Amino acid sequence: MGKKIVVAGAGHGGLVAGMKLAAAGYDVTVYERKIRADLGYDWEDAIDFRVFADCGLEPPQKEKYSFNGDMKFYNPNLKTPIIVPANGKGSAVFERSEIYDVLIKAAEEHGVKIVYSTEIIAPVMNGLRVTGIRTSDGVVPADLVIDAAGINSPIRRNLPVCCNVDRDYGYGECFYAYRAYFNKIEGHEPDVAYEVFLMHQGEHGISWVVTKDTYVDVLIGRMAPMSDDKIAATLAEMRRFSPQIGETLLRGGSQEQIPVRRPLSVMVCDGYAAVGDSAYMTMPMTGSGICAAMRAGVMLADTVLADREERYSRETLWDYNRKYILHYGQSFAAIDILKNVMLCTEVEGVNFLFDKQIITENDMSFGTGRNEGGMAFSDVLSRGIRGIGNLPVLLRTAGALTKGDNVKKVYQSMPEVYDEAAVLKWKDDVLAATTLMKR
Repeated sequence: MGKKIVVAGAGHGGLVAGMKLAAAGYDVTVYERKIRADLGYDWEDAIDFRVFADCGLEPPQKEKYSFNGDMKFYNPNLKTPIIVPANGKGSAVFERSEIYDVLIKAAEEHGVKIVYSTEIIAPVMNGLRVTGIRTSDGVVPADLVIDAAGINSPIRRNLPVCCNVDRDYGYGECFYAYRAYFNKIEGHEPDVAYEVFLMHQGEHGISWVVTKDTYVDVLIGRMAPMSDDKIAATLAEMRRFSPQIGETLLRGGSQEQIPVRRPLSVMVCDGYAAVGDSAYMTMPMTGSGICAAMRAGVMLADTVLADREERYSRETLWDYNRKYILHYGQSFAAIDILKNVMLCTEVEGVNFLFDKQIITENDMSFGTGRNEGGMAFSDVLSRGIRGIGNLPVLLRTAGALTKGDNVKKVYQSMPEVYDEAAVLKWKDDVLAATTLMKR
């Protein structure tokens, strides 16, 4: 014991993994570019309350959270919204700062050291092995680097190609989200507090309006960066539809990047493991990934602890990679297919899918905590007779949803042990199974 673990970035999954390993006697240090007060975004997140127990953490006190209710999804023409009832399974809504308070407190109590205001620059390599990180304060050696530095991680993006970890993302895989909280104008209560707008204003992306007792939470998300003028114009249009959105900005107002794609197929190499946004561990339709990252942190720590020879190689870390993919990755990849249907379909096509009830409540609820059984792809196909009037869109959707059914089979064929040739072939199979069409 006594091996040195470096966590690059204070991401949720990295903190959980670090806490577990420090508790077992490892020397764990987190390096983070921000100061403690700036961790996370100045907004709320809805997460599965059970994740705290799953990670061995004490949850925040009851006064620190609330629960989401029903969700209402609008198609672009706003004519045939889908309401997804909470049915007692609404996610708990926390301030990000409250989640970080729990994680930081537990990590430090178990012996994790956290170094703030330190820029992470790149991995340090010795041949094919990651042996540390290069920071603004110099080189930090490590027996294992846990990459929790986010979607634009300088560790992942600077790995050699031979590590087999995809270093970058493409169009439709990164979400630019403007999030702000405004005062609430009384007298304009929506029938459902949580409203989501798909392909809002005919553009790729989503927006939402969440109406609370004293404020309104607004998100504008697109697949490309937005100018201030673009955000202002979109807010003006949203206020016409949702007049409860006031003009006074209470907090937030920043634009952040969030991954909205299937997770990395290969997220480990010698001396390296990615977790959280660094490995794209988010639900592709919404970008929600805190729970997945935290549970992945437990999986990673368990895998490291099981490596009795303390090799921390791609072979010994593969069990973590495999567990995450089979528990979460295959389902998230199937959701990614549905997201890509939206990206590859024109506004009229998305309206058609809603208007003809080819996409229904059950499909929209998967990944929100309401639908535990998975997406009913075969059932979606059986609804096609209602959409025969728009055969091109129907065929495109049917093909995509069939891929969604098939992609799980590809994921389940994942090699049980790390063999480079087998892993690379499986990785290619995943790419083929998840590629909807060329744009």
